[in-house]
Amino acid sequence: MRSRMSRYRTARALVLVPAVLFAAGCGGHNHLSEYNFTSRSLALVYIAPPRPELVTGWYNVPDVNDPVSAVSAVVAAGSGVAKEVEGRRARTRLDSAVALVDLTAIMSQRTLERTSRYLGATPAANRQNADFVLEVNMHNSGIDIRRQSTAYLFMNATAVLLDARTGREIWSFDIDGRNRLTPFLYGGNRVGAGAITAAALSTVSVADFQRALEDLADFSSNEISDGLRQALRDVRQ
Repeated sequence: MRSRMSRYRTARALVLVPAVLFAAGCGGHNHLSEYNFTSRSLALVYIAPPRPELVTGWYNVPDVNDPVSAVSAVVAAGSGVAKEVEGRRARTRLDSAVALVDLTAIMSQRTLERTSRYLGATPAANRQNADFVLEVNMHNSGIDIRRQSTAYLFMNATAVLLDARTGREIWSFDIDGRNRLTPFLYGGNRVGAGAITAAALSTVSVADFQRALEDLADFSSNEISDGLRQALRDVRQ
């Protein structure tokens, strides 16, 4: 009986070992402990997404340039559609703000400075001569005002740290971040303290959107840098 139980336990252990090894291999890449970044150079490549979005809702709104259709839709469906109609107008002002803010340059500089500091590496402007490359693929980002009283910044990206010589993935991280943006309006009518209505949205200026985009760049940079910092903490402890 003991012999059969012993053989059963041994066979069961042999089955479990490959399963455990397989599960461990399913995680993200993290080979940070295998590299010494001190006195090495790091460059950043930022893959920019389409323009930042202004998300207002899911309503099927007619052409806002047709006043009759737009008013009819508002009467029929209420304030939610009114907010969407005004949101489409606001997106034009957001596009104007995007032209004034170099999000790629701001986020790249701030992310490179922080990640280099955490790694102990030297920031490099030219990726051709860098020892390591941090590639950031921003999938989407923007401002979400679907809630009645709160605006949120959002971003979704993948960050990959590469060995520039071999192309090996040293570390990778998927980021899906949201952060409350308060106040959304910086002028007299402050959305952060009240309802985000169509009337309130109509007062958001290009300058307001410009400041919100700068906040978005800071938030995105922090999310990526903090992800690397936490991964480094895990391997250095």
